[in-house]
Amino acid sequence: MRWWAFDGPDAIDDGPCLCSLHHKLFDTGVLGIGDSHRFLVSQRFVGHSLAAREHVIALAGRPLIGPQPGARPVAAVHRSWHTSQVFHGSPRLAPAA
Repeated sequence: MRWWAFDGPDAIDDGPCLCSLHHKLFDTGVLGIGDSHRFLVSQRFVGHSLAAREHVIALAGRPLIGPQPGARPVAAVHRSWHTSQVFHGSPRLAPAA
């Protein structure tokens, strides 16, 4: 979450395990992780395709899966840094069920 160039540690509690698509969206500020370990999706993200709705927008408010037993969750200090320095705009509200 906190980039190496900005004194981010090389530690497991510094970031979630993501596929390449979601990792890129995370690095560009489209995705983030809230204090309750739920996905944040920026309101600035504009996706009109079915794929954008299903694989990005639908993540808003959804809980992260994990961490693996015995592993620590993403540390609050790293989540906070990412939200203030990388995440763009305000998060979307979770879609209605």
